[in-house]
Amino acid sequence: MNWELITIIAQIATGIATFAAAIFLATQLRQQHNDSEREILYTHQGLYQDLWDWVKDSQFADVWHRGNTDYGSLEGYEETQYRTWSQLNLNLTATNFRAGHEGLDRGVDSRIKAQLAIRWSQRPGQAAYYEKYGRSHTYDPALRTILDEVFLETQGRVIQS
Repeated sequence: MNWELITIIAQIATGIATFAAAIFLATQLRQQHNDSEREILYTHQGLYQDLWDWVKDSQFADVWHRGNTDYGSLEGYEETQYRTWSQLNLNLTATNFRAGHEGLDRGVDSRIKAQLAIRWSQRPGQAAYYEKYGRSHTYDPALRTILDEVFLETQGRVIQS
């Protein structure tokens, strides 16, 4: 057999093997990405459940209820508790936004906007927290824009910054 022909066949075989390895690695990367995304969602769900466990606690439930209704009625330690809960809740929203889980859901353009519009309408203390403290801790400009729009929609005014 001709050595040139053997060399050409070997190069073609090497090219095919390299292409197959690239395809295999690409599928592995996709699977790893999906696994990471799933882990973020599980962690997020666990943290969210922890927040609701706070609310079920008899010592915090009254603070949470009054803070949601009238944030200005809280003082001292109660305000600190409510602020901490609210910041953790806002952090989970930001994590969800950064993870790309903001997209279409049940026919709405922005899941976060739709959920917060309901929440801030029913619990104006959460909107008051956002205005007073949460906005300055919302570092993603795109998320801040969404939250500012929800504030305007639910509270009927622009945040004075």
